[in-house]
Amino acid sequence: MKRFLLVVCMTVAVLVLFACGSGEKGREKWKTPEGTKAAVKDKLQNASDGAASGKQPVVSDNEAFNRAEEIIKNMTLEEKVAQMFLVELSQLDPPKKASGRRYRLTKKMREQLQGCAVGGVYLTERNVRDEEQTKKLVSDIQSLASGGAMYVAAEEECAGDHSLAGKVKAMKNPGNATAYRQASESDEQVYQDCMGAAGQLRQWGFNLNLAPVADIGTETNPGYASRCFGTDADTVSDRLTAAVTGISDGGLAVTLKYFPGLGSVMGDYEEDILDNQESLMTLRNNNFSVYADGIEAGADCVMMSNTAVSKITVNNKLPAFLSEEVVTDLLREEVGFQGVIMTPPLNSRAVTKNYTVEYVVVEAVKAGCDMIIMPEDLKRGYRALLDAVVSGKIDEKVINTSVRRILQDKIRRQILVINEEPESLN
Repeated sequence: MKRFLLVVCMTVAVLVLFACGSGEKGREKWKTPEGTKAAVKDKLQNASDGAASGKQPVVSDNEAFNRAEEIIKNMTLEEKVAQMFLVELSQLDPPKKASGRRYRLTKKMREQLQGCAVGGVYLTERNVRDEEQTKKLVSDIQSLASGGAMYVAAEEECAGDHSLAGKVKAMKNPGNATAYRQASESDEQVYQDCMGAAGQLRQWGFNLNLAPVADIGTETNPGYASRCFGTDADTVSDRLTAAVTGISDGGLAVTLKYFPGLGSVMGDYEEDILDNQESLMTLRNNNFSVYADGIEAGADCVMMSNTAVSKITVNNKLPAFLSEEVVTDLLREEVGFQGVIMTPPLNSRAVTKNYTVEYVVVEAVKAGCDMIIMPEDLKRGYRALLDAVVSGKIDEKVINTSVRRILQDKIRRQILVINEEPESLN
C-alpha cells in the first residue's frame, strides 16, 4: 500500500512540474540565454581597442537616479511636462517651401522654445550644413533649455535614406543602403561603421540617435526590410548588438525601433495604421529576444510602433504606442526595459489623419510612453498633457517617473552635467 501511494505521489508531482513548465515556456522563451552574446562582445571589444570613441565618463545608475530625483524636486509642473517632448526644429517655424532650410534659430523658434522648454529637438538635413554652423545652432538651442539640457537628436542608421550623414555633403557618408546588412559583413565592421558615424555626430553637437531599426525584415515589405539587419532573429540580434555598441561608443544615446515590430505588414506605415498580425507567441520567440539583446548591449530608448497588433490588443485597431498592453505589460514589464519609451513620430500622416494631437499625446502617456516625439502641434500637445495632469486624468507621479527616466539617461550620458549641488545644472 505504501509503495502504491509513493508511486501515485511521484506521478502527480511530475505532472504538476510538467504543467508549470509548459505554462511558462512561451513567456520565457524570448529571454537571452546567459552568455550567448559573449563571443560577439569579445569581438567588439577587440575591434574597439585603440579606436577613438566618444565614450563619456561613467556615471552609475544609482547616482544618476538620485541626482535626477533631486532635480525633479526643484522643477515646476510646466517644466516637467515640457521635458517629455522632443520636437522637430523646422516644425516650430516651417519654411515657406517644404524643402526649405532652417540653419539657425528664428525669432518664432526662440519664442516657442522659451514658452515650452522641451526635452529635446530633432535636426534633419534641412538644419545641418556644416560643422561650424551646426555647433552654433546646437549651442543656441541649449541656451534655451530649462530644467535640464536637451537631447539633440538625429536619425542615423549608418546607411541609406535614413542616414543624416548620407544627406549632408560636409559629413562622411557611411555607406549605401545595404552595405553593412549583407550576410558577408562582419560584426566588427558594423561596429566600426556605427561608431564612426556616431562619433562625427557627437563632434557636431548631437547626443541622441533615433536609430537603429531592431525589427526582423520580411520579403513582404522589401523597402522596410532594407533598413533591417536581416530576416532571422539570430542575425539581427548579433548585428544589432554590434550597432548599439558602436553608436554608444561613438558618444550617442541609442534608440531601438519600432517595438514590437512591424511584422509582415504590406504598405506604407507612415501613411496608414497597418496591422501586424503576428501572434504573441511569434513575437516572444523572435522579436522579444532581439530587443532584449539590444537593451543588454546598452540601448537608452525604445521607440514604439504606430502599427496595430490586433492579435494582442483588446481594441484590434489601436496602434501599439497607444496600448497599455503593449507599452507597459509587454515592453516595460515582460521584456523588462527600464529606459525611456518613446512614441513614434506623431506628425506622420498615419497618426494625424486618424487622431487629434491632444488625444494621442494624453493616451500615449497613459499607455506608458515617457517621451512624445514630434507632435503635430507642440502648443496643443503640451497644453493637453498639462491639462490632463491638472485635472487629475493623469497622476503627477506618472509624469515624475517619466521625467526621472529622461533625466537619468541624460545624466548617465553626460548630456546633463551635474555640478556639486544637485539642483545646479550645467
